[in-house]
Amino acid sequence: MNRRNALKTISAAGALAAVPRFSWAQNNSARLKVGLIGCSGRGMGAVRDMLSAAKGSVNIVAIADLFQDRIDLAAKKFEIYAQKDWGKGNFDLPKERQYVGWNAYKELIDDSGVDIIIHATPPIFRPLHLRAAVEAGKHLFVEKPACVDPVQARQLMEIADLADKKGLSIVPGVQRRFDQGYREAVKRIQDGDIGEIISAQAYWLNSRFFIQNGGKVYLHNPDPEEMEYQIRNWFIFRRMSGDCYVEQHVHNLDVVRWVLGKDPKEVNGVGGRRWDIPFPQLGDRYSHFAVDFDFGDGVHCASYSRREQKSKDYVLERFVGTKGVAELNYTGQKIIGPKAWESPKNLPPMLEEEHRYLLESVQNAKPLNMLREMVDSTLMAIAGRESCYSGQNFKYNWIKYRSKLSYEPKEWKFGKFDIPQIPIPGEYKLV
Repeated sequence: MNRRNALKTISAAGALAAVPRFSWAQNNSARLKVGLIGCSGRGMGAVRDMLSAAKGSVNIVAIADLFQDRIDLAAKKFEIYAQKDWGKGNFDLPKERQYVGWNAYKELIDDSGVDIIIHATPPIFRPLHLRAAVEAGKHLFVEKPACVDPVQARQLMEIADLADKKGLSIVPGVQRRFDQGYREAVKRIQDGDIGEIISAQAYWLNSRFFIQNGGKVYLHNPDPEEMEYQIRNWFIFRRMSGDCYVEQHVHNLDVVRWVLGKDPKEVNGVGGRRWDIPFPQLGDRYSHFAVDFDFGDGVHCASYSRREQKSKDYVLERFVGTKGVAELNYTGQKIIGPKAWESPKNLPPMLEEEHRYLLESVQNAKPLNMLREMVDSTLMAIAGRESCYSGQNFKYNWIKYRSKLSYEPKEWKFGKFDIPQIPIPGEYKLV
C-alpha cells in the first residue's frame, strides 16, 4: 500500500461523514437531558456551545463538581444564560440535582436521569468517571485531553470498546475534526492535492503560562502541596493536566494523526521550564517542548509547544508535500501550490459543530464513538512529554503497550499530596 492510499483509510472521517443532517426539534417534542460534570470555565463554555448547537432540543438538568463554590458559580452563570440567551426552558436545575463532593459524578450518573453527560473535569479524572458513565449507558461529550498517562490511555481504550457494545456515542473535544474547513483541507490532502507528504510541523506557542482565573491561582487552600490546591489549579500541575504539551498541544497532534493516519515509530524530544516561574506555587510543569516524531519512510513531524509570558502566539499545522504545502489553523486553512485552495470564511463555529454531531448521532440512534481517536492523539502527546522529561528517545510502541507510568493516587482524598521534583533530563527515569 502506498502512502496516499494509506491516508484514505482513516476511520474518523468516514464516521463523521456517515452522520446525517437532522433536526430533532422538528421531529420529536421530547428534549434530551444533559448533565455537566466539572463546572470549570470550559465546562460552562461547553454548555453554551451545546445549547447553541441544540436549538431547543436539550435541557440542562444536573451539574456535579468536587467543590460547592464551583456549583454555586455555575448555577448563577446558568441563570444568566437562561435570562439573556436561551430562556428558562433550557434549564431545570433544582438543588437536589446539584451534586457536590468526591462522589458527585456517581450521584449525577445514577440519580439525575440524564441522557448525555458533558465531562469537563481535570483530565486525570477521565477514566474513573467515563467508565462509570459508560457502564450506566450514558452518551458523552468529553473534553480534551483524554488522559494524563499511558496506563490511563489503555484503560480508555477498554472503555471505548464497552461504549461500542452498548451503542453509545462519545464525541471528544478535539474540535478541529468537526470544522468544515479542516475537514475539507484534510480530504484534499488525502486526495493527493499536495502530492506525497514529505514532512509535517505542528505549533502551539502561547504568550501566557497560566490562563485560568485571569492568570492567578485559586487560593481557597493556599498550600501547593495540598490536593485541593492542585485540583483547583490543575492546569499547572503535570499529574492533574498531563502538562501543557498534553493538555493543549494535543489539538495540533490530533490533526497530524488525522492526516497521517498512523502511529509514529520513534520519539525524540527536548524541553524545560523557565527559571523564573515560581515552584511550587505555579506548579511543576514545563514551559516549552520541541519533539521530533519519526513516522518512517523519511517522514518526520517537528512539534513545538510553548507557554511563556510575553512570548509570541503562533498556532499552526503544516504539511509539506511533493506538489504543495497545506497550512491549517483555527482561523483558516489553505493549500499552496498547483492545486491552491483556501477555506471559505464564516463557517459554523467548530466548538458548536462538535456538539451538533453528538446530538444528531444520539437523536438518530446512529452511535458516533470517537474516543479512540482522542486517546491516540493524547498518547502521542504523552510520548513527546516523556521524551522531553527524560532526555531519551524511544520506540513509540514501548509507551503505547509497555510503559507502567501512572499518575493516579491510591486514594482520592483531601490532604497532603507531594509534588515531585520538576523533571530533569538525564535524571528523570522512564517507567
